[in-house]
Amino acid sequence: MGAFEFVLGLLGIIFGYKLIAIYLERRSERESSSVTERQLSDEASGRLAELEGRVQVLERIVTDQRFELDKEFEDLSD
Repeated sequence: MGAFEFVLGLLGIIFGYKLIAIYLERRSERESSSVTERQLSDEASGRLAELEGRVQVLERIVTDQRFELDKEFEDLSD
């Protein structure tokens, strides 16, 4: 085995190691980002449910007859 084959083999090992390291790093980033996305999705679902509840309360207030009567009194006083 000559010096050229030795250097070529050594470079192949170094590049192979780097490629494997990059692959493993990207795979772990993908896994951690998918966990983060799931957490954000859960948070968004909870927030959406909370907002839906608030909208329902507001709809009840606006459609309440007393609210309409109070609004008419306010309009008359202006």
